[in-house]
Amino acid sequence: MERTLVLIKPDAMVKGLAGEVISELDRTNLKMVGIKLVNVKKEFAENHYEEHREKPFFDKLVKHLTGEFHKNVNVIAIVYEGEDAISRIREKSGKTFPDDADFCSLRGKYGRHNTKTDCVENVIHASDSPESAKREISMWFSEEELIK
Repeated sequence: MERTLVLIKPDAMVKGLAGEVISELDRTNLKMVGIKLVNVKKEFAENHYEEHREKPFFDKLVKHLTGEFHKNVNVIAIVYEGEDAISRIREKSGKTFPDDADFCSLRGKYGRHNTKTDCVENVIHASDSPESAKREISMWFSEEELIK
């Protein structure tokens, strides 16, 4: 069994897409073992994106996750569990950049590049490896918050 973290980002929240995203992810037939609404602070977002700290887009990632671009600081964090959970969620998510994503994927359907803020509004975050998933899940959830 594999676990993965999904974040429904502020751009999806302000567009009222949380239910759509959860419904589509439910079709992966993975088990949801944790879910919560989180008000993301800057330091937490910086820690989440630590691997990108030295990259030129780091500040935009942090501003996006903290809701600065969308005047909404809320994110829904979800942990899914099941066979090949990471690859199955990433396939449903689509490529990071909405213009490159399959039109049937979540990012292809609902994502966009906001030219006013230069923010890539890609709707969700999905862990990209078992190592990232483990680190990210432990940041966002305590063991007691996850269903066994």
